[in-house]
Amino acid sequence: MAKWGEGDPRWIVEERADTKNVNNWHWTEKNANNWSKDKLKSLLTGLKIDGAAGLVELKDFVSINGEASASNRKGKLIFFYEWELKINWTGRVNTEDMEEVSGTIEIPNLSEEQDICDIEVMVTVKDKTSGADAIKEMIRVKGAEVIRERLANYIDTLKIVQTNQHQRQQQQQCPSIKTS
Repeated sequence: MAKWGEGDPRWIVEERADTKNVNNWHWTEKNANNWSKDKLKSLLTGLKIDGAAGLVELKDFVSINGEASASNRKGKLIFFYEWELKINWTGRVNTEDMEEVSGTIEIPNLSEEQDICDIEVMVTVKDKTSGADAIKEMIRVKGAEVIRERLANYIDTLKIVQTNQHQRQQQQQCPSIKTS
């Protein structure tokens, strides 16, 4: 424990007249919930998955539950996100009668704790037909990969956008700092 007056100058906030968070030493957090919900909707709504079994389109979100934030501690950015997603889909089976099927896709845990390839994509169908089962399997295999690619895009974009916002904020607080 440092004695009074002998500590790291970055710790001293109460003595600063401007109360600035020098070099972002202290913990800050920026809410990214609304941005994330909009981004997830734009990436997944309308997504089409075409395969031998038929064509599927992701329609609308049943639910988007969770949170996302960008935190800063000692000048290091830390990203937290944890989402539970449920999306309706409709499709047509590649048969002579072009049977229409529908169901939901659920992603129970999109978070920074999991690698993107480990994200679970659960598929349900409303109809119990052989065509519906074929479409379900197509989504489970091919569709899951396409969905994971879109989720990876969300994660990368979250980090880029929040980093850029952080750098702009830092430049506004300390215009003499040059960021690359």
